[in-house]
Amino acid sequence: MQNIINVLVFLLILGSIIIIHELGHFLAAKFFGVYCGQFSIGFGPKIWSKKGKETEYEIRALPFGGFVAMAGEENQEDNEEMQDIPIERTLKGIKAYQKVIIFLAGVFMNFILAIVVLLSVNVFAGQLPVNVAQVGTISQGSAAEKSGLQVGDIIQQVDIVETGQTILISNYEDIYFTQENLKTTANEITMNVTVQRQNEKKVLTMKVQCDQTDARYRLGITQATRPMNFVEAVQHTFISFGEMSVAIFVAVGQLITKFTDTVTQLSGPAGIYQITAQVTESGQVTYILNLLAMLSINVGIFNLLPIPGLDGCQVIFAIVEKMIGRELPQKLKLTLQMIGLGLVMLLMVFVTYQDIMRIFG
Repeated sequence: MQNIINVLVFLLILGSIIIIHELGHFLAAKFFGVYCGQFSIGFGPKIWSKKGKETEYEIRALPFGGFVAMAGEENQEDNEEMQDIPIERTLKGIKAYQKVIIFLAGVFMNFILAIVVLLSVNVFAGQLPVNVAQVGTISQGSAAEKSGLQVGDIIQQVDIVETGQTILISNYEDIYFTQENLKTTANEITMNVTVQRQNEKKVLTMKVQCDQTDARYRLGITQATRPMNFVEAVQHTFISFGEMSVAIFVAVGQLITKFTDTVTQLSGPAGIYQITAQVTESGQVTYILNLLAMLSINVGIFNLLPIPGLDGCQVIFAIVEKMIGRELPQKLKLTLQMIGLGLVMLLMVFVTYQDIMRIFG
């Protein structure tokens, strides 16, 4: 049953990203009057289709992409349905800036999807640390639990018995005790911890062991949090969006500058499925939504690359044609697109092979 749920979540994530991307192209093309013969989710054999007023809507067998067939595209030259379309309803009959908007609309929609998802997560489930040293959770068997510390207690003061130090606690960052800052090498220290519990003060005694991996004395607690307000949710949405985008741009840059080192770290459909399964099995809806946002940004940025066949290269073609005042030869554009898509497919096959070897090797 869990495997079925994993597959459904995987298909839902992929489908959402593909649909929103292609919908961007489709709506922009329609806005500028370009005839769209097909709106397809997936590649390969059709498994469902429905003919609208102008457009045939399709779902195909391989859910790893999609396309909108627009009149005037290089790969539609032999399509009989497109032959009688008036020039003003084709890509050839619209202005260069309109082409650019159509080609970038898919990327734009991927970014919008990510922002909406991240904002939803932050509005309904976003948490921020409280401003005081309030206890959020207590680890089982920890020094904090043994001392009688409770969730909600606010730590105000810590007295170290062995060294005679008194440490006033104003925020959670003050609860950072190491052998270095306490000037001791003891494997165990005794702390008298003053806390505010509701309207009264209590002093609890803890015997805290030193974690030898980093010479730190850990109480076994985490900081309390509070829900974000709407303004904070918006702020953190764009912070998260920016951090995700930068991380992906850095990865793309490394793929260009350090190809042999970076390509082995890429994940294809199999690897993405494995990640999705792990996130789904965690049972955390917010993790699934964050993964959806990250993958949507990833698809958007990948499509900006100036690789023939991708949206970024189509934008370059439109700009070059505007600069030289004429269209580039159709055969040249089609050949470049076929080469670019071939390279992308080879990369996909390679990373899928890597995924399989990582999973089953």
